[in-house]
Amino acid sequence: MRLLHRMRPLLPCVSLVTALGGCASAVESTKIEDGARRTIPVPICLKPLPRHGSAGVIATLKPEDYWATLLPGFDAGQGTVDRSTPDCAGHQLLNSPELLQAEGSRSGPIKVSDADVGVESGPDGFKIVWLRTHKFADGMAGGVLALVRAREAYAEVYAAGIHKGSVARSRFSFERLGPQILITATDDGCTGVKPGQTCETTMVAYVLSSGQLAVGARFAVDRIGYGQAAGVGAVQYRLTATPIFQDRAIRLVEQVVVRDAGQNEIRKSDLERQFQVRDRGALVASADSLWNQVVGAAAPAPSPPNPKTTK
Repeated sequence: MRLLHRMRPLLPCVSLVTALGGCASAVESTKIEDGARRTIPVPICLKPLPRHGSAGVIATLKPEDYWATLLPGFDAGQGTVDRSTPDCAGHQLLNSPELLQAEGSRSGPIKVSDADVGVESGPDGFKIVWLRTHKFADGMAGGVLALVRAREAYAEVYAAGIHKGSVARSRFSFERLGPQILITATDDGCTGVKPGQTCETTMVAYVLSSGQLAVGARFAVDRIGYGQAAGVGAVQYRLTATPIFQDRAIRLVEQVVVRDAGQNEIRKSDLERQFQVRDRGALVASADSLWNQVVGAAAPAPSPPNPKTTK
């Protein structure tokens, strides 16, 4: 069910109301409401929920509730999703370019199950939901990523987009850049990596804008590569980065350490850069990554281990 907004007619202020300060109160109220909307987004979809228990009790959503709320083409009896049916806000997310290279048929219903639902909790009852509808040859999965919250009688959807990543390694978080809401997705490719292997842990920042989760920034928070250094021979390069979420910017503190074959540190570089919020919520980097500045073409691009074969 789509959320419909109706504009309330504005009543002119007669002199008596003006004298009593009625219009000033209305302006003040509007400012308060605008501030609240910047803090809590307006839902783009509402799904009525059956009432259970006492009044005022917040509903607990089950996997089938998330499917039915976000994708009206979900058939609970068959355990399928009609890929031709738009999402709850009218967008054809399941036809997104990010999903075109998925395995399987390009037409017909998509078979899904409770195991294809990932949910992580955020503040104030928010839930970050990942409905995995597509699988890829490299072991990745893709599907609808959404910000959802259950209320007493409704499930509310605030934004939706598409995410592709590793089921086993992906984790999500709710962040704010002042009034701007972000959903971050971290794909951890470096935990448990063996000596001599290249790897990369990436973070994607999805910006909530006009009911959509759009990619605002993508950067590495951990990365290992190998190359050759003059006078040293074989070396290991390792990048570590810490994102700090501030008002209208992500501050990224990066460090690259170069070690020789005996793991002795031979050089260390540091950089602090920002991804600043620009028009329409876009995040713009203030500088190139430290990895590119220090390593450049000296080390090959990392190739995270295939999640199907890594143990």
